[in-house]
Amino acid sequence: MAKNSVPEKQSLEISSLRKRWKIILLQLISTVALLALMQRMIKLYGSCSDSFVESYGDSMYWCPAYEHTRGLLWFQEQTGSLLLPDAVHGLDQTGNMALAAPLLLCVIATIIWIYTLTAKENIRNNIRRLVFGGMLAWGLLPFVISWVLAISNFGFHLPWGPTDELNHLEYLLDPLLFVIELIFLGIVFAPVLSGLMGIWGLSRKLLTWTIGYYLTIIGIHAILTFEGITQSVDLGLSPLPAQIGEATLLGGLVSPLSLSLLEVAILLLVYLESGSAVISHMEYASILPGDTRRDPEYVRQFNNVVNGHIVHLISVMALVALTTAIALEFDDFLISTVSALSGGQWAGQVRESLELQLTYGKVISAGLFLVVVAGMRFILPWQRVTGIVETAFLRFRTNES
Repeated sequence: MAKNSVPEKQSLEISSLRKRWKIILLQLISTVALLALMQRMIKLYGSCSDSFVESYGDSMYWCPAYEHTRGLLWFQEQTGSLLLPDAVHGLDQTGNMALAAPLLLCVIATIIWIYTLTAKENIRNNIRRLVFGGMLAWGLLPFVISWVLAISNFGFHLPWGPTDELNHLEYLLDPLLFVIELIFLGIVFAPVLSGLMGIWGLSRKLLTWTIGYYLTIIGIHAILTFEGITQSVDLGLSPLPAQIGEATLLGGLVSPLSLSLLEVAILLLVYLESGSAVISHMEYASILPGDTRRDPEYVRQFNNVVNGHIVHLISVMALVALTTAIALEFDDFLISTVSALSGGQWAGQVRESLELQLTYGKVISAGLFLVVVAGMRFILPWQRVTGIVETAFLRFRTNES
């Protein structure tokens, strides 16, 4: 058996797999998609409406947009100061540099969390005691010490006296203000932290939580910027344009707004698919018996699965992006086709209609595309076509090797 086994570095042991460059590549792809997704979300949903900004003039304002510095500056004006320095929040920077320090904090927190997961039981318990004990001491010790000193000077009294010397509740406000500060910071960086923990800590639950968070943000923004809602309660959010716009990018395939929304969707899929793939491969390797983890045949099959997954990840996502772009512009394709066949002048008038340019017009266009593709399954044998493509691809890879 020893003669037929592979070396330790090539085996399917979890410790060896975590150092395999293909596994690390999938994790890096998921990490880059997560960071790019955060940046796209800030660009799309991180601004307040122009009318809301003009109504406040030069005074400090805040709206529940997907951006952290504005909320922290507003909170600083309300409370007088922040507990964490501006360099940690990124308030001393502008643009993407304002994200650097909080992202570094997320990376450090992820490293500590992964170390805690892999450490011995006594080390994990000591880290938990240190964290919870430190928070408890920070919240209660100043309050208790000031109260005891005041009792020794002024006699026994309740901690909420009428004067500053007899009122000690302000010492309990610092932890509360710190929590609120973290909430403003976590609006943007909570999903990034959970995503990094899910990718590098191999937690499927944290991966899906990040997806759910971003989908919730998108849904809430759509509801709060709906015209019927803004007429009653305007929170100052900047709504996305109701009209998708003219397709001027990628050879007339997508409009700028469609491309931005398509990027968010593709990044969500790439992040979840590549992150989940690592966990699935690790779970498969973990259930293998000890001897088979060094069996050359099992190792070869595992490598083929990982290689195929990387190739399919790139090709399938590119195909999804292309078909989605075609679906969004399917109405224009139909109108152009009918106009070329009939030679009428009505096509231009129909193409310029407001209904087709609005968002729900594009949704109807995508629905028509799905109906046409679903109907073509009765004409074109899709399974046979995809089978031929996959077989040709496998032959090409076999000939190369």
